[in-house]
Amino acid sequence: MKKIFCLLLLMGAAAIQAQEIILDSIQTHTQIFSLAPISKKVDKVNGMVFGLGHIESKNIEHQTINGINVEANPAPAAGALYAFIAIMYFDRVVGKDKIKVIKKNEEDFIIKNTAPALMLNGLNISSGCFFTSTNMNGLNISAGNKFNNFNGLSITPLGTIAGRQNGLSVGIYNANNNLTGLNIGVYNQSYQLKGLHLGVFNQVGINKGLQIGVLNKSNSKGFQLGLWNINDKRSMPFLNW
Repeated sequence: MKKIFCLLLLMGAAAIQAQEIILDSIQTHTQIFSLAPISKKVDKVNGMVFGLGHIESKNIEHQTINGINVEANPAPAAGALYAFIAIMYFDRVVGKDKIKVIKKNEEDFIIKNTAPALMLNGLNISSGCFFTSTNMNGLNISAGNKFNNFNGLSITPLGTIAGRQNGLSVGIYNANNNLTGLNIGVYNQSYQLKGLHLGVFNQVGINKGLQIGVLNKSNSKGFQLGLWNINDKRSMPFLNW
């Protein structure tokens, strides 16, 4: 009986020691510089991150960058292909049937609002986009990017996609669930607009702002200035409301 008791005691001690080793191995900390993807042991970087991009870590809920994030990732190649396909089928994109897309629920329109794996406050300079759900406050300069929520200025050749956006984005294609600010591009698309669309083709579900472009489409009332303007009440050249 004593042997069995001692054996159980040893097994329990070994299990406790193993748990302590595991907890120590995933203990997170903060540092001032990191390569990307950020180590699963780092939950915050106050300074600078440089690397190939960010991926979601199963070991911690989220990672935060306060400072500068610089990336050189392969995403632009995929983005260029997407832009080429969009241009090839542009007539279908602006077709009359496409206005039905805006009638979807907001959470299913552009991007689903999920808990961010990455929180970036500061400056992002990147050749591509994030590989995980991201919230950002600050200045984004990249080939193209996608955000959960974005507050600030985004300058991209391809465009910016965001769930909720407060600020300004410049690019070929800009899309968001909710926009409070300004989109400047060839094709601007929002579920709800509380600001300004400035582009060749502008499309919105709920227009509480202003659309200025060659062709403007809206599933609600709202001010439109362009060669041709369509809303749920009428279609008119030059000015619609």
